[in-house]
Amino acid sequence: MVSTAKIISMFVPMVFSLVLFIGLILYFRKKTGIAVKPLIAGAIGFVVMTQVLEKALHLAVITAFPNYADHPWAFGLYGGLAAGLFEELGRFLLFTWLLKKFHDYKGGISFGIGWGGIEAVLLMLTMMVPNIMFAFMINAGTLEKTLAGQMPADQVAAIKDTVLNNGVSFYLLACVERFFAVFMQIAFSLWVLISVVKKKFVYVIYVILIHAAIDFPLVFVQTGHFTNLWVVELYIAIVGMISFWLIKKGRVLLP
Repeated sequence: MVSTAKIISMFVPMVFSLVLFIGLILYFRKKTGIAVKPLIAGAIGFVVMTQVLEKALHLAVITAFPNYADHPWAFGLYGGLAAGLFEELGRFLLFTWLLKKFHDYKGGISFGIGWGGIEAVLLMLTMMVPNIMFAFMINAGTLEKTLAGQMPADQVAAIKDTVLNNGVSFYLLACVERFFAVFMQIAFSLWVLISVVKKKFVYVIYVILIHAAIDFPLVFVQTGHFTNLWVVELYIAIVGMISFWLIKKGRVLLP
């Protein structure tokens, strides 16, 4: 059985991500002001670049290389570079073509909140909703029967084992991860904007490489080669702290 406390903890990251998104909009509306067009462009840009285009590439690669999890170093390099290229080039194109009138700090912050905020909301929904559904099925004793015709028995068993064994802290730590990840996305957005304003495309290349380097070790977690979540969260927290510094530095370089 999946405890009530664990099921409640699955809802917490979804609520937190939405509150975080709205909270950032309200906070920066008071601090710097919020530009609506970059905010919306950032949210739509994330969906198009990562959930449509990047996922289409991942699907093709995974189909061609079904044993990708056995090669975490190669998959980490590919995954990190793919994320960096799609996201940072997406930001660059939007700032260059669509957001020419928003080349200031407020525009960059607004764009980053849109990008990182919608990422937090969508990722938490796509991660937690299936887990909640599986938890209710397990408690009702219908998991195997419901999923029997949709996936192999060993995969159903793996899902059941994961839902039963992941503790409350596993789900609550997702809130910490999303908090710092949003600020990373804001920092990346500002520095891509700085590259546009200063006409230095090399900054975009730097951001792509930094993004890839940050994502690279996380692939070892996704493929099951590293399982210590506390170390992962510490790593993400350090990245978040660096992001705070980059955001502050960006304030000096943008009008």
